[in-house]
Amino acid sequence: MRVFRSKKWLIVTVVGVAAAVGGGVAVATVTSTVLSDTHPAGGSANEVRMRIVRSDFVPSADQPTFSSGWHTHPGPVIFQVQEGRMKVTQGPPCRTTKLGPGETYVEIPEHPVVATAKRAAKWTTTFILPADKPLLTPTDDPCRLDHHDD
Repeated sequence: MRVFRSKKWLIVTVVGVAAAVGGGVAVATVTSTVLSDTHPAGGSANEVRMRIVRSDFVPSADQPTFSSGWHTHPGPVIFQVQEGRMKVTQGPPCRTTKLGPGETYVEIPEHPVVATAKRAAKWTTTFILPADKPLLTPTDDPCRLDHHDD
């Protein structure tokens, strides 16, 4: 009987650890790692900043899909998918581009853009910006506004 009880506790412990790990995945669904950043301290408008970020989206109950939210960048941004599938919509004129592994999209400076994924995905974003500007600025959805005019 003691052997059965010790196995029972082992199973309960394994299930508990698995639940804790699973819970951690459910909360942290998007992770980003800065691979390189040339941001000069006190940078000016005459200096260029290049920042490369690798991101990984893992769907969870809390976040089953990914959206970057509509935003703009003050310089060109190179967006490349390593795994999974993503959509990039930039507007106006609100064109959507579907990307798979190895495919790249170059975002136009100061044009609103959103990236989305319905499943797990990994991508790299390379920002090339004036050193004195923020990486991104949140903005409204220009496509929603265009569709109301139809």
